[in-house]
Amino acid sequence: MKLHVIVGYFQAVRQLPYLGGRTNTTAALNLLHGAVFQTSAGDRPFAPNVALLVANSESTVDRDRVSNEAAACRDAGVVMIVVAADRWVADSVELKSIVSPPIEHNYFVTLSLSALPNITQSVIPATLLCPGFTLAVLL
Repeated sequence: MKLHVIVGYFQAVRQLPYLGGRTNTTAALNLLHGAVFQTSAGDRPFAPNVALLVANSESTVDRDRVSNEAAACRDAGVVMIVVAADRWVADSVELKSIVSPPIEHNYFVTLSLSALPNITQSVIPATLLCPGFTLAVLL
């Protein structure tokens, strides 16, 4: 995937409105490995799958299942990259349990969602480690 396409993903993410409400990371992760990264949904079996999770809180729904769903994603070959987008979740055990190793290459912290553009240059190299990948962005 070319760099300008990746930057386009980040620009699109920045324009999404914040709707508020509950956080169901378990359901999002289940959707990833159960529906999004499936050949029936257009996934290319020869291309690496990368999921970028941007979170400004921990789960408020089914939080006890987050780590199992994240493991199912990783076991299915999905590279999990996480951006903790709030200082209150910077050291979140839950968010760190989602990340693919090595954590120091795939876990990023920014002080708030409004500071997300500042971290783009750090996150892009992590995605480039998987040339030709399919990217899913979870907010």
